[in-house]
Amino acid sequence: MQNENYRITLLDSRRCRVHWTSGDASDISWIFANGRKIVGPLIVDTAERNVRISFSASDVLCLEIHDIPQDQPVVVTTQIKPNTQPLLVWAPLLEAIRYRIYHRTAGIAEHRIYNRPARDNSELCRVHCPIRLTGTGGVWHFLRVEAVDQYGNESTRQSWRFYATDVPEAPSSLSVIEGAIPDTFTFTIGGS
Repeated sequence: MQNENYRITLLDSRRCRVHWTSGDASDISWIFANGRKIVGPLIVDTAERNVRISFSASDVLCLEIHDIPQDQPVVVTTQIKPNTQPLLVWAPLLEAIRYRIYHRTAGIAEHRIYNRPARDNSELCRVHCPIRLTGTGGVWHFLRVEAVDQYGNESTRQSWRFYATDVPEAPSSLSVIEGAIPDTFTFTIGGS
């Protein structure tokens, strides 16, 4: 179970301590920062837990704390990276000597992003999108795969729609000021 109630206390400009309460003293805890495991498995015999983590004063972290029963499998981060290079899969054509992939977005002319010889046509054809699709603010992309025969004729197919959205850029600054109540802080996040 993801624990969303935790407290952070600053130790110095490069370290802090994270405090939380697990649902059960026998739970195993894992901590992820920006989708990467930084602590775990953490096994202690109390529900009250705390660990020291290192970070630069300018870092912006997406912190996840997971407390799971000992009999459950290893936990993974819930942070999902945006899919800006989807896997394209199509059925091969026996007459194809090449495959071409075209790309466009609304208001922008279509252009070719892939032009390769056809390989063994006995299996499905697979390729990760050869370009990184932009997703700032969420963007619809249109991708079209064409088979080319020995005479240079392209098949005629509909394009596939793919929606891409990027994770927002990290803010340019983060300031932490001691709060009015002891052991509290005010966080101010700057723009990108």
